[in-house]
Amino acid sequence: MTSILRNSFLTAQLPNLAFKRFRGKINIQHPRKPHFHRALIIAMTKPIYPKRERVIPCPIDESKFKKKAVEVNPYEVILAKEARNWFDQSKMVGIVHINPINGEEYFKAAVALHKQGMKIKKYGNSLLKLALQDTKYECIMELNKNKFFSTGFIFCTEHNKVTTMLKVLKKIPQMTLLCGIAEGQLLSKNEFVAYGNMPDIQIIRSQFVNVLNLAGSQLVQNLQSHQLNLVNILDAHARKNTKSDDVKEVKNENIEPTES
Repeated sequence: MTSILRNSFLTAQLPNLAFKRFRGKINIQHPRKPHFHRALIIAMTKPIYPKRERVIPCPIDESKFKKKAVEVNPYEVILAKEARNWFDQSKMVGIVHINPINGEEYFKAAVALHKQGMKIKKYGNSLLKLALQDTKYECIMELNKNKFFSTGFIFCTEHNKVTTMLKVLKKIPQMTLLCGIAEGQLLSKNEFVAYGNMPDIQIIRSQFVNVLNLAGSQLVQNLQSHQLNLVNILDAHARKNTKSDDVKEVKNENIEPTES
């Protein structure tokens, strides 16, 4: 029984008829013309599309759709002038990214910076645009464009207090230093920290003056060295001659009484 089932179901069934094209392949690129009746039916059933109508311009005035220039609030102009004054008068500006922080912690951070003679400010994008547009600080506006990020500016009127600012920011994990402005130049974070590690300008000037004085004194010493050597040699030679004369006189004094 199993052999019968195997032979009936598991063997391949070949068709009795094999269809084959009478002629060669169909020429798709250059097909032959259809029969007259078929061509007539195709021509009769060909769709007729309507002509495209001319577009009539809108009668409404286009000026109504144009955006009107936003009038600047006079109070924003005052705040922009104040912000510009902070950037111009400050000797050092630290730009920080402010993570989510509550009001109490932000107040404590502002107090800690105020004790070191620094002020922290936050400005909106429109106000910062009024203050810094067409200035050398214009590139800072890119840091304040994103609505989801808050950027703060730490202003300091004293020279090179970067190390002090970094010590304060270490105690405030919600604030991260991005870059800074020193001596009117925008610096990256690494350059800003390197600027803070530099010594005071007065110390550098005193060291430079010492180098100049050392060069002058060394030049004078080199010019006088030959003369001093000659004087020392002549002095030593003169002392040697005086000593020899004294020895001869002593010998003569000792010889004279014996002869008498």
